[in-house]
Amino acid sequence: MPGPAISLYSKHGVILGLVLSAFLSPSPASPLSAQKNADVPGLLRQVREEVLGLGKYPGEDFVRGEFFLGEGDDDTNKTHAVGILVKDEAEGSRMTIVISRLEPSRDNPRVKYTREPKTIVCRFSADRVETVRSDYTSEDLRTLLPAVVQAVVDKKNLLKK
Repeated sequence: MPGPAISLYSKHGVILGLVLSAFLSPSPASPLSAQKNADVPGLLRQVREEVLGLGKYPGEDFVRGEFFLGEGDDDTNKTHAVGILVKDEAEGSRMTIVISRLEPSRDNPRVKYTREPKTIVCRFSADRVETVRSDYTSEDLRTLLPAVVQAVVDKKNLLKK
């Protein structure tokens, strides 16, 4: 199956989201086929659960992961880097997602620099998800978050977790 197709530019010329080719014709077995019309809090919950499935690194009191969005299986061809941190706090669990565009170096195209970081911060309580901060609109998140979930699932499969 081909990898994700990279997103589209908004009318303002800024990359705001990614559209996976799998969403255009998802298979029934696809974990994201039911997420096509999901709400943003549900997608954020799914991202959090998938990241928590990776487990903590020794000595850390939070869960973190680094993922890539873009076409194909080879990370060298990816166009966006995603960093996710989930930490339990007194008021509930807090998740921070930072998504940056990857720009190839002029000297060595295999070296990529992150550009235009955008952040999503949310808090989870027992019965709700609160978006504390988002550099994306709700519509952009509905498009972008399924790609983030898929990137986490792909990495978990790669790591056999």
